[in-house]
Amino acid sequence: MMTQSAGYHCLALGLVGILLVGAEAAHAEDHSVAIVEDTSGAVAGIEALDLLRPGREIDLRGDGGLILSYLDSCQRENIRGGKVRIGKVQSVVTGGVVARERLACDPAALSLSPEQANQSATLVFREPDKVTGDPVAETAAFMMDTRQPLLIAPGHATVAMSDLRHAGRKWSVKVVKGVADLTAGHGLLDQGGVYRIDAGSQKIVFRVGKDATDAPLKLLKRVIRLPD
Repeated sequence: MMTQSAGYHCLALGLVGILLVGAEAAHAEDHSVAIVEDTSGAVAGIEALDLLRPGREIDLRGDGGLILSYLDSCQRENIRGGKVRIGKVQSVVTGGVVARERLACDPAALSLSPEQANQSATLVFREPDKVTGDPVAETAAFMMDTRQPLLIAPGHATVAMSDLRHAGRKWSVKVVKGVADLTAGHGLLDQGGVYRIDAGSQKIVFRVGKDATDAPLKLLKRVIRLPD
């Protein structure tokens, strides 16, 4: 027979479990899962580089169009017309047309957990480009193929950039609506360069490929995301 104290203990554990589940659900809804790459036509209240959370609804009237990139599935969507509801790994489009493609992405650059990486059986990862014999480059967690990367850093007003190949070369970058252009106030990053991002207590070291381009790339190939 359960004692009164044991019953209170079980009740307390149950309440803690409910609170934890509720907190995880709230975090999932608060987590930005997609970023707007481009818009066309009449799209009210949405701009390029806006971060979108699950459940957000967008009405594309007339010739309105959107290009969205999903951060947890590396999926890119080109949507024309209709109503769009943001999901966790792709949109629900009603009355419109959507073309989807999966891009090769770097799980380190996008901070994908194993659970997120397994959300789609067709997720394509970019093979890591390992380096040896270069102590500075070996500190990098991943490589970017672009000289103009973007950082997703919600909750930060600014981040600090350091050029690890040139001591003392540092600059501050403003975060606008959760997104920072890491070239702002500096210009294109160096091919073969190694850089550190400091955002509060979080640090990320990455390198820029020796053949990295300054040509426009699809957004998922330019994005770095701070870990949640």
